[in-house]
Amino acid sequence: MKLKKLFGFLVAATIVANVSPAIAEEEEEEDNEIEFTSAVITAEDCAKEAVESGEFDVLNSCPPHKLFEGVPADKIYTAPPKVVIFDVTEGEYYYIKPTPEGVTYSALLEGFGGTIDGEGEIIGQKGEISVVQLEEAEITPKPKPGFFKGCL
Repeated sequence: MKLKKLFGFLVAATIVANVSPAIAEEEEEEDNEIEFTSAVITAEDCAKEAVESGEFDVLNSCPPHKLFEGVPADKIYTAPPKVVIFDVTEGEYYYIKPTPEGVTYSALLEGFGGTIDGEGEIIGQKGEISVVQLEEAEITPKPKPGFFKGCL
């Protein structure tokens, strides 16, 4: 009888030891996944200002030159722009890691001031800000001035 209990204990301990880490790894992977719905494509400085002030109007009026603020003039064409994705529902912003197959800097620059819907994975940190690699995304550019003219 003692042998059966010992055998049962060993089997249970083996199962727990082998299954629990796999479950923990799956939960960690899910924690890194992120989804954006109508997140604003903006400059890092404007996103910081929006977080500090709590006013999201800054995001709508962010000028494009803020993307290169602080970049030396001789590196303006080679340095990456300071573009971020601001998730208004969470009140947080994220850096995007561009990929040739996914979202590129040129696509983000074309959509500057507009919104992005997509999902991806947090792959690291840059300072205190998370870096996201988007698996798929759809960018909606900001409407041009006068777009709604004649609608009323």
